[in-house]
Amino acid sequence: MKSSERREVTVEETAAHEVVIPTDRLSVRLVLHTGITPESFQPHWHSSFEINCMLRWPESEVLVGGRTWRMHTGRIWLANSQQIHGERTLHNDPLRRAVTILYPYPYLRRVFPAIDAGRFELNDVEGLTAEQLSAYHHLLYPRFAKLAELLARDAEPAPTHYLQLSLLPLEILNILAQSFFIADVERPRTLAAEPIVRTHRIVDYVEEHYATKIRLEDLADYCHLSRGYMARFIKEHLGYTLSEYVAMVRAEHARQDLLARRGTQSEVAALNGYSGLRTMNRQLQKIFGRTAKEILADAGSGTSGEAAARGARESTAGQAPGRRAWESTAGPSAGDGVSEVRLDPRLE
Repeated sequence: MKSSERREVTVEETAAHEVVIPTDRLSVRLVLHTGITPESFQPHWHSSFEINCMLRWPESEVLVGGRTWRMHTGRIWLANSQQIHGERTLHNDPLRRAVTILYPYPYLRRVFPAIDAGRFELNDVEGLTAEQLSAYHHLLYPRFAKLAELLARDAEPAPTHYLQLSLLPLEILNILAQSFFIADVERPRTLAAEPIVRTHRIVDYVEEHYATKIRLEDLADYCHLSRGYMARFIKEHLGYTLSEYVAMVRAEHARQDLLARRGTQSEVAALNGYSGLRTMNRQLQKIFGRTAKEILADAGSGTSGEAAARGARESTAGQAPGRRAWESTAGPSAGDGVSEVRLDPRLE
């Protein structure tokens, strides 16, 4: 290749790994997307299973596993574990509203072991049966609407608030298992098969030991790899060095602990393996752009933080800096207005 030639960079090469931490008190991560949260997301991947419901959403291009769909209000889409996915809205709607559920893979495997032998599929609405369309419209959609209602509440939560937030994702998963699960088939296009298992092991190891000093040698021994190969593997498949990835996971846990009021700021720092509050603040500032005090202040004013449980998806948290957004060859649809608030025609 001549030096003047530029190799085309694929989505797979630019997709960032995203760290997924469950919402406080829950086994899954719940996110309510609104007009104050990003409307577009760069291609990324994670080991969690993700499902999204567009309750009120402008026309968008959704990329999952190498395929692109045009979607808008009323559509539900999902990404299986390790599938690269992203979204680009074609118009803006300040009143947009959507719900995302992320099921960590160890939890998903525990409650639905069959997931290791198949996948969920519902993105291609044209290929759904009448029975599946009924479940899509009459069973899934209302539960997402209820989740949005619960996540949007600003008042003191009812005694059953977290109970409902725990049950609804399980009900949604049960519907998916009964109506949208495909077993014993070729898995959707993901990262290469062998690295998936190894990546799971690395992510699980860091998740278990993030509050302690994680040495590259220890992780390499755990995965039965050489130190040099482990370093290259982490950089290639997670997009970070080991120290960068551990710092990101530790900071996200610290942020969640601050929002859950699990002690004073200094106690949260110690709980998450920081040498002190000043060290934790430097990392929080570097990764989130906010100190512990500012994160708590934002949460108190309702502008961020557990706005994760009620709104804000931190699009940069857990993603490598400098990743460029994916570009689709399809241009915007005709017209400059916001998509009409209606269900997909096949679902009405």
